[in-house]
Amino acid sequence: MMKSIKSFILIICFFAGMLLGAFIKYQYEISSYQPYAWNDNTGGPVIANCYGPDFSKLQITRAIDYWTIRGHKIAFYEHNPTDLICKSEWVNGFIILRKDKRLATNVLASTKRMTSGITMKGAVISYQAGTFNLDLLNEHEIGHALGYTHVEEIGHIMNPIYELIGLEFKVTN
Repeated sequence: MMKSIKSFILIICFFAGMLLGAFIKYQYEISSYQPYAWNDNTGGPVIANCYGPDFSKLQITRAIDYWTIRGHKIAFYEHNPTDLICKSEWVNGFIILRKDKRLATNVLASTKRMTSGITMKGAVISYQAGTFNLDLLNEHEIGHALGYTHVEEIGHIMNPIYELIGLEFKVTN
């Protein structure tokens, strides 16, 4: 009997700790403009086009240039990555671009970040079909893949509303 009570308390403590950790991480993410960053020693992430051959090289090159001008490192862009990369859920050191029919109809694209502590490990950018060609959408999503969150400022590249996105980028606290 005593052993089962101790086990029950241990399980409750475990779940309470998980919930507390998730809450702290959520609070950190919403209160920090760039809660995550790639390790500077790696030369930056590799961007891999797993969307397909119709993904515009010009659009992604423009997005990469936007962020490298602002001091971010991108190792390189691979327009035709191997199936091993594209079939993986995510890959350490990569930002993977994908077409995703499962996105809600009002969502143009979505970025999922894989992190360890405050370090970015990988990211996957999922697009509605054809949305990769929208002006500044790639810049915005790569911003998320580089660790940035939304900024409620008209004209800022990280504005959450597509119609209000612009070329402006300034670090905010």
